[in-house]
Amino acid sequence: MQRRVKNHLIYLFARAAIAVLGLTPAFAARRTGLILGAIAHTLAGAERRLARSQIATAFDIDKKSNRAALLTRGVFYHLGVSVVELCRILRSSNNSPDVVIPPSCRRTLDDALGQGRGVIFVTGHMGNWELMARFLATEGYPISTMAAKSYDPRFTRLLERGRAQFGVDGIYRGQPGSSARMLRALRKNRVLGMLIDQDTSVPSVFVPFFGKLAHTPVGAASLASRTGASIVVGSMRRRPDGTHILEMEPFVPADDDLASTAALTLALERRIRRHPSQWVWFHRRWKTRPDSTSDTARRKRAA
Repeated sequence: MQRRVKNHLIYLFARAAIAVLGLTPAFAARRTGLILGAIAHTLAGAERRLARSQIATAFDIDKKSNRAALLTRGVFYHLGVSVVELCRILRSSNNSPDVVIPPSCRRTLDDALGQGRGVIFVTGHMGNWELMARFLATEGYPISTMAAKSYDPRFTRLLERGRAQFGVDGIYRGQPGSSARMLRALRKNRVLGMLIDQDTSVPSVFVPFFGKLAHTPVGAASLASRTGASIVVGSMRRRPDGTHILEMEPFVPADDDLASTAALTLALERRIRRHPSQWVWFHRRWKTRPDSTSDTARRKRAA
């Protein structure tokens, strides 16, 4: 009962945030987001400490250093702005922030689609990642995305409606028929977005991430090797002027899924290193630790 009440209050708070923050004028969105980020940084002690610890480990710096503190604060500032942007989008599709895609990146995606076997768009929780699929859909690209259902079905429906209004087809992992829908999307030469930068309960392998083995989804590499779909690595990045840039690059698969997953993870790591405050450092990325027995079993399941 307590959990149901808590979840209901969280949902009501989220709906109120969309109603209120969704009315934030474009010129005030960034400032409002920075204020929210500062409040979250102060109140969310556990997440703040985890982010700071993981940043220190990844960049080999003292977690008490000014750099670790500044990067951690930047993570909260960035997410605060992203929350305001998302609330504005959910309030009205006309409130989507400006996104730029360089001509070379657009050619990368067009060339991949030109192969006719579908495109697996590998990305991570960088920048305002919710904008990526929405933006590409408005640009006329056929987009499907792999996602996890929320613990509260109401949040799932809320986000699903927000994505659907832009023409984004959401596929939920673990849902009956999800594998068949993924294959159908690629056969129809759609772009299938997959995030591989978190430790989740899906077939995974251990590959280096910031110099430390991380439990990493192998699905993107495995699906590409089975279907012949092209792979593109991309991410969204917020620029100082408040606009966003969508950058992507082609990817050539390695000889096996483990090597491909390692190479994809390295490509994402390079992007995070360039803009570290735009990644979700309070996710427990190295939660699952390898051992000879469990790692071998996972690899067999992944294969």
